[in-house]
Amino acid sequence: MQAPTHVNLVGFSGRSTVGSRVSGEPRLATIPNSLARILKKHVAVIRPITPIPTRPAGKGHVATSGRNGPGVAVACLVLLLILTGGCSRAFYRRQADCEVYCLENQASVALGGATGAFSIQPGPESRMFDPDSPDCPPMPPDDPVSHQLMCRVDGKRGWRGWGRYGNTPYVQNPSWEAYLPRDERGAVVLDREAAVQLALCNSREYQTQLENLYLSALDVSFQRFRFDTQFFGGNDTFFDAQGPQYAGGRSRSILSTDTDVVMQKLFAGGGELVVGAANSLVWQFAGPDDYSGTTLLDFSLFQPLLRAGGRAVVLESLTDSQRALVANLRQMERFRRGFYAEIVAGRSPGSGPSPGGIALGSLDGGGGGSVGGLMALLRQQVLIRNQRANVVALRDSFEQLKAFFDAEQVDWFQVEEARLGLYRAQIGLLDLRNQYENAMDAYKMRLGLPPELDVRVHDVLLDRFELIASDLTEAQNQVTGVLANLRDPESGSDLLDDLARLGPITAQCRLQIRHVAKDMEKLDAALPTRREHLRLLARRPEFHNGDVDPSIVSSATLDERVARLKVQYADLCSKMEETFAEVRAFGEQAQVGFPEPLPHEKTPREKLRDIVNQLSGQMVALSLYQAEARLDTITLKPLELDPATALAIARTHRRDWKNARAALVDQWRQVEVVANELESDLDVVFSGELNTVGENPIRFRGTNGRLRVGLEFDAPLTRLAERNDYRRTLINYQRARREYYAYEDNVYRTLRTTLRAIRLAQINFEQRRAAVYVAATQVDLKQYDMLHKPPTLGGGRGLSDVAAQNVVDAINNLLDQQNNFLGVWVDYEVQRLNLAFDLGTMKLDNRGMWIDEESFEDDLDPLEPGKLEQIQPGPVVPELVERPSSPGASLTETHGEASLFEKEPPEMKPAETDRTKAVLRWTNGPVIDAAPGSPTREPGDRARPESSATEPCVANQGPTPLFAEPFVSVWSDYSDLSWPIPGEPHP
Repeated sequence: MQAPTHVNLVGFSGRSTVGSRVSGEPRLATIPNSLARILKKHVAVIRPITPIPTRPAGKGHVATSGRNGPGVAVACLVLLLILTGGCSRAFYRRQADCEVYCLENQASVALGGATGAFSIQPGPESRMFDPDSPDCPPMPPDDPVSHQLMCRVDGKRGWRGWGRYGNTPYVQNPSWEAYLPRDERGAVVLDREAAVQLALCNSREYQTQLENLYLSALDVSFQRFRFDTQFFGGNDTFFDAQGPQYAGGRSRSILSTDTDVVMQKLFAGGGELVVGAANSLVWQFAGPDDYSGTTLLDFSLFQPLLRAGGRAVVLESLTDSQRALVANLRQMERFRRGFYAEIVAGRSPGSGPSPGGIALGSLDGGGGGSVGGLMALLRQQVLIRNQRANVVALRDSFEQLKAFFDAEQVDWFQVEEARLGLYRAQIGLLDLRNQYENAMDAYKMRLGLPPELDVRVHDVLLDRFELIASDLTEAQNQVTGVLANLRDPESGSDLLDDLARLGPITAQCRLQIRHVAKDMEKLDAALPTRREHLRLLARRPEFHNGDVDPSIVSSATLDERVARLKVQYADLCSKMEETFAEVRAFGEQAQVGFPEPLPHEKTPREKLRDIVNQLSGQMVALSLYQAEARLDTITLKPLELDPATALAIARTHRRDWKNARAALVDQWRQVEVVANELESDLDVVFSGELNTVGENPIRFRGTNGRLRVGLEFDAPLTRLAERNDYRRTLINYQRARREYYAYEDNVYRTLRTTLRAIRLAQINFEQRRAAVYVAATQVDLKQYDMLHKPPTLGGGRGLSDVAAQNVVDAINNLLDQQNNFLGVWVDYEVQRLNLAFDLGTMKLDNRGMWIDEESFEDDLDPLEPGKLEQIQPGPVVPELVERPSSPGASLTETHGEASLFEKEPPEMKPAETDRTKAVLRWTNGPVIDAAPGSPTREPGDRARPESSATEPCVANQGPTPLFAEPFVSVWSDYSDLSWPIPGEPHP
């Protein structure tokens, strides 16, 4: 780390000193006083010494006011005017961007990624995009009262130039909404990909992390600049007029100009070289009217040998900043994956890049929390659909009980019991919709979108959990509506009107039969996969020690259930065809007119009511059969991974784990750096200067010069502060060691917790499936009792007094089991996503989408499970290896980090990539193989290799996985039916 620099100033004809010090007296090196003024901007302390006045012009000076002197002065003034304005703001901004993106490119190549940079400039499709000039932005909207203080404050007129760049009424990009993906209704449609793309484009959190990475690279640019050859220059020009009674009793008019040029160089070993040239020209236009000119060339070389010397100390800041940039690039890549998990599943992405280094305390090995993000919204949509189907079923049961009450077959209490259950279901439906709207507003804010934006969430991910299709629920609702009107006709209602409504309803019912037939085909196609999954699950010990009923994973039970379902479905289709025929015959009879009914016969309305009531029950049965067919079609992606293997994978692939190891080594390096402060000061000082002779500013003579060389020594008699710092550093290192293995334990605990949750969800999923099947059977039985065993007031065969309550409970229980079944599947998928993220094997394609793979075992490093990574002592020689040219791959791969950040980058501009797409495409990273015969550390070893005390240790970094092609799951479009539908011709 660079210590503060002290400069002592003397007059122009004298000399000044500059040197580096940590404590004690400054180390001195000779520089001219005019150069010290330039260095004043770059030092911490300036201690002026009374200057020696410039010698006055007098006898013997040559007067050349009309020739060479003024020409040199004019040239100096012209140069001064050119340099005064400096470069434009845009130049410096573009220069900073170019250097930062260059550093990011170099770091990404060194880490094994393709050349690319994370641009911090939002695109025009982003809400954060600024269409105005970034260097001269117009004034945004201001508070009127506060704005007056810019014009006049405390009775003083303010600066008039505040409005020179104009005003803008916009804070956000005024045209960003034109880029939104909208449907024909103008609503923004969000699926997983659209949500991730919009978040990458508009999220303020993601933009902040990009800027943190940028600031980290800026720090590297400054530390590299410290070792560059630096030039400084300036000019002072003054005209001094003195009256005849001022200091000497004569008037004088003097024009003087001083020009300074300095070259400064810091070497990796701690040496500092300063070379300067100072020119002074003086014209006196009154009195003697003479001219004087002098030029001084000097140099100073200062080299510490003990304290503040050596590469370990001098290169510490540069090393620390470049290691921090590498860590921040890894952290940014991990944050990108965590950001996907946050948008899709609601998991916290963890810490991202830091403007400085990555500390161990900022790394969190914890797992994910509850389900959120887009998955939570999709789950709420399914819950709303299930609740709506529940309302329809309860309404149908309520209407049936009303009919039984009208026939004096049931008491009013049971009707009211069904009504209460219906009201509760309707209240629950409204509550779910309200919760969904609130969650939607919060999600839009997370994406960086305004809450008033019209957004519609639609993704096929959870369509499989629509156990009862919305079209079937709507057809069932229409049948119930006709039945209610037949039971309680509206004013002016005619029987022919109800018949007219039944025509399209029966056509819709026929269409739903075909849809259920397609579900049966999908069930047949899914049975082989289901049997294989059940076979794997049946190996679990829980099914052999009596903890879980083994029948839920029995393939024979599955086959029996499917066979029974097919028989019931075929029988239902035949009965529904008979009902359709009755409706058709009733309509034909209505065309010719109904005969007058006998006293004991039912009226035409009552006959039609019985037919529609029968159709209503059949539609309920059809919906239950559809739910059963879809229920057995849903599967989980199998996952078997033991915790030890998971830990080995995570140790190899987790980017934050690599950063944790690097952070521990960063703290370890401080022991050597701070220990240097305890040493003595022993410095070599070599300086010299060369002056001109006479009044000629370019006439240098060796006789008018000086050389100075020597040693400076400062004994370490007082080192109390340095001693305390050293002891504090040792304690901090021990704390860092404890933080590191605590972080490792936390990662292991998280992996074990996630794997337990996955294993439990695999069993719970089959249990919940069986529970849904049982609940559907109960509803079927209760509906059958309602239709075929109507109660009578006189006793005998019939239902009990709790028949209505039993029906309501059965329907509500089916809803609960459906929701629980959905919850287990969603939790399982979220845990799979969490596991991929916690293992560090999560891969994103060029759109920032997760490439979902079924197995994690393929990512296992060749290291054995539980074995620590090998650490090799000794220097690492960088080796550049040519890599075959391929899309998305870097041209060279650097083994080791000794050759990171070469002076000349492969590319001096950021990659031309869309902001909404991934800008880095990772390939195989650096792998450092242990040299033959080098000592390694086994898990049980506590002895440290002898060479590791003096030689650097480099941790083995495994290869980062290559990208794979994204996995796309597409449902088959059944154009023809292979499953026969009773009552219809088969193609």
